[in-house]
Amino acid sequence: MRLSSINKLSPEQFFAWLPGQEGRYELVDSEVVMMAGAGRRHDRVVVNLIATMDGQLRSGPCQTFTGDTYVSTSPTTRRMPDVGVDCGKPDEESLEADKPALLIEVLSPTTRAMDVTIKLQEYQALDALEYVLLVDTENPKVQFHFRKGDRSWTSAVVEGLEASIMFAKLHMELKLSDVYRALEFRPKPGLVQVEAEQPGSTRASE
Repeated sequence: MRLSSINKLSPEQFFAWLPGQEGRYELVDSEVVMMAGAGRRHDRVVVNLIATMDGQLRSGPCQTFTGDTYVSTSPTTRRMPDVGVDCGKPDEESLEADKPALLIEVLSPTTRAMDVTIKLQEYQALDALEYVLLVDTENPKVQFHFRKGDRSWTSAVVEGLEASIMFAKLHMELKLSDVYRALEFRPKPGLVQVEAEQPGSTRASE
């Protein structure tokens, strides 16, 4: 929901407006946009990611940040990824990441379309960024976007609780069993075959 369709704000005005506001907001093309609320599964994945990543990065030069930290994707847009890793040296008073190396969006029905298209394109235009993860909440599946040696982007789908992702430039590994810890998944429906019709029979079997 856009709140400032008439009065456009600069990033400085936006950050000055934020304190005391209820809810979460992004600045998109100079307009304030309210973020959709997150469900329990979304929150659990975010907590799992932060716990797993922070323990591995704590002794290195990079640091984990939460959805309260903004990422500048253009002069007039400030995004709020769900989780990220900053390998720069941000000012302690700043609300923005300095050099984000990894950005993660945990997908939900209300944000999925935006996250996998517009936000992904904005993130991949950031010079410092090395990795983007788009994390499903209904299935143990992650879309892993990463830069190749020539700095172009490629991607892979990683799925299954036994799978893991290596982030060589961050010296970090994410096991999907850790990402989805304490979550249960609905079994996928099996294929149903309809038997050849028999006189008087309406039975179906898997």
